[in-house]
Amino acid sequence: MPLGKRIAFTFLLLVLGIAVLPGCAAKKKAPATAAASQQSAQAVDASYDEDASPVIADPLEPWNRFWFGFNDVFYMKLMRPITKGYSYVIPKYARDHLECAYQNFLTPARMVNAILQLRPDKFSRELGRFIINTTFGLGGLFDLAATKPDMGPQNIDMGQTFGVWGMGQGFYIVWPFVGPSSVRESFGLAGDMAAMPTTYIDVPFVLTAGISGAGRFNRLPESLGIYEELKRSAIEPYTAARDAYVQLRARMIREGLKGSPFQEAK
Repeated sequence: MPLGKRIAFTFLLLVLGIAVLPGCAAKKKAPATAAASQQSAQAVDASYDEDASPVIADPLEPWNRFWFGFNDVFYMKLMRPITKGYSYVIPKYARDHLECAYQNFLTPARMVNAILQLRPDKFSRELGRFIINTTFGLGGLFDLAATKPDMGPQNIDMGQTFGVWGMGQGFYIVWPFVGPSSVRESFGLAGDMAAMPTTYIDVPFVLTAGISGAGRFNRLPESLGIYEELKRSAIEPYTAARDAYVQLRARMIREGLKGSPFQEAK
């Protein structure tokens, strides 16, 4: 896809996101859960206030349950054996360094989100991490910046940016292969893909998707382990995965609002 068309397509996605997201209302209260989502390697904050549980509508529940079941079969029956072989060949120590390099590659996208959140402190931190890890960390294979105080990795993405702006999460969606999401986070995912460095150089668009897929695959051994624990501990895995995902995203937005000018404006 030519660069001009690629940027125009991305801009259209973002405009649609801005137009749709504020009107999305949440209607259904999601009970608290301590499990992490199917596609995330992060646990839900143990200090989460159950009375303040985020709510989300689930009008597409039949669709969502179908794709939840599809993803369950795909990852547990097909990808699980593959990831076991991958884990044997590439031990966790090596996978961690590959994850560092992948996160370093995503630094420009986080820098864009830091600007959009009006956070020069986050921007400068990402810039400093990128310079240190790219030059002295062998292209990001080693996270040397994290050894310095207040230079650890940050969790910033476009979905969080939309939430910091005050946009509603919209209704819950389960996408094939991708997993749990919402209207806001779906547009956020498109925005993050658009902010990846390969979007703005003359390379096939499939390269961007391929790099993203490789980064996701590298995390699968840990992610699937968390998902298996969720299935063992939950009476109803679909509901547990949905609630955990919603709470995780809500926590990210709360963290994004800390010290933010958007919080002060409310």
